[in-house]
Amino acid sequence: MDIKLHEKPGYYVVYLKGSLDMYTSVELKSQTDSITLKTGEKIILQLNDVSYIDSSGIGVLIKIVNAVQAQSGTVHLTGIKPMIEKIFKVAGLMNFFSFITEEEFKTKYPI
Repeated sequence: MDIKLHEKPGYYVVYLKGSLDMYTSVELKSQTDSITLKTGEKIILQLNDVSYIDSSGIGVLIKIVNAVQAQSGTVHLTGIKPMIEKIFKVAGLMNFFSFITEEEFKTKYPI
């Protein structure tokens, strides 16, 4: 998994590329844990280049959301492919995560 972190005023964008599984989810958690958020700041996880996600990957995304919310921040997911979205739907997690469109991402969170 390739992880790139971009810091902007009020938000961070984390670009993910590859598989998010039991082998790579630890690295993602470590990267996001290194971010110290101020109240109201956001983390946007760009999943456009994520080709595979398993239960470990979903689990770490849940942990990230919970940790960011504990810091009074918000996490948005964007760029989710249909086959990955299907996994979120089957797991009943579409209402747990905040999804934004690619257009909204490009407009509100420019790099």
